[in-house]
Amino acid sequence: MDAITQAFILLLAGFIVVFTVLILLILIVTVYSKIVTSVQNKGKKGKSEKQAAEKKDDSPAAPIVTAQTDTAEDNGEIPGEIIAAIAAAVSEIYGDKPHKIKAVKKSRAARSAWSRAGVLDNTRPF
Repeated sequence: MDAITQAFILLLAGFIVVFTVLILLILIVTVYSKIVTSVQNKGKKGKSEKQAAEKKDDSPAAPIVTAQTDTAEDNGEIPGEIIAAIAAAVSEIYGDKPHKIKAVKKSRAARSAWSRAGVLDNTRPF
């Protein structure tokens, strides 16, 4: 055999091995994800059956809403409209599940532009 034929056979064998292993890995990951999904769904079914047994009352749980009469000075200069919007968003997220907002506070001062640039640079995904 001449060198070109031998190189072509080696190249073809390499491609066959690499793509066979890639297909095998894809199949393994697919089967594993289906197994994990089925196990997670079985766990959810078991939990929902337990919750249904505990909760024999068919009426949905009413959300816990507490009204406080804080003024803007009492809660760090946050206007009541903002607090109402936050409470509405939390209520929308939780739906019928019981929830309670304990406090609404202003966040700390924002970082400087250089600090934000450093954080973005060091936490950028690969």
